[in-house]
Amino acid sequence: MINEHYLQQIMAAAAVGAHELVVEIGPGLGTLTRELARVARRVIAIEKDQRLESLLQEVLGAGLPVELLLADALQVDYQQLVGNRGPVKVVANLPYYITTPLITRLLEQDIAWSGMVFLVQAEVAERIMAGPGSKEYGLLSIMVQWEYEVERITRVPPSAFYPAPKVASAVVKLCPRAEGKPLPVSKEWLGQVLRAALGQRRKTLLNALIGNLAVTKEEVQAALSHLGLEEGVRGEELTPEQFIELAAQLL
Repeated sequence: MINEHYLQQIMAAAAVGAHELVVEIGPGLGTLTRELARVARRVIAIEKDQRLESLLQEVLGAGLPVELLLADALQVDYQQLVGNRGPVKVVANLPYYITTPLITRLLEQDIAWSGMVFLVQAEVAERIMAGPGSKEYGLLSIMVQWEYEVERITRVPPSAFYPAPKVASAVVKLCPRAEGKPLPVSKEWLGQVLRAALGQRRKTLLNALIGNLAVTKEEVQAALSHLGLEEGVRGEELTPEQFIELAAQLL
């Protein structure tokens, strides 16, 4: 990110307080990292490309509260990293190929994130915000929307980056839902149900579940009946709340 206008929009969306820890994924050239470090209690910047280490050390200097962690963000144990270090937000500039697995990994952690701001490909932003019945709606939509209110802050043109990508991007903000509904099943089990239900979109939900989960046809039929759903319903037609209830019924 090299455009000051969009950089400040990300900072405004993150709304980092002086008491907060920030996990930044993909610091790149350190432009956003430096801004975050000026307002946060501490920033942990996770960068996979070790060639950027010396540049980042130079850009960030010694006076800023930044920990540079050279690691693959998909392999980091976030619970161990964050520990009991107080309120923590995530700010991430995510390449397309790791967006879904990384956001899913963050959501599956037993961490009460106080907020997340993602800079992602525009089409990924559509998937995060998609509603039931749309072609973009899927596992990522459901995992995010169950726990978070989602807001698209702005679209970002390729010219705002160096090097410039070939596609437009978007800034998406996730805020924890005020009602804080407890999850009646483990996130691991919910993930298994979602992957089974949405992995083959042409199949009915009944066939998808009995083909990909260790459940019987009768168990799925009973769960669908409990939810008042027809046997011919497809997974992409269910709301996040219905999926949660379905996962609970199939336990």
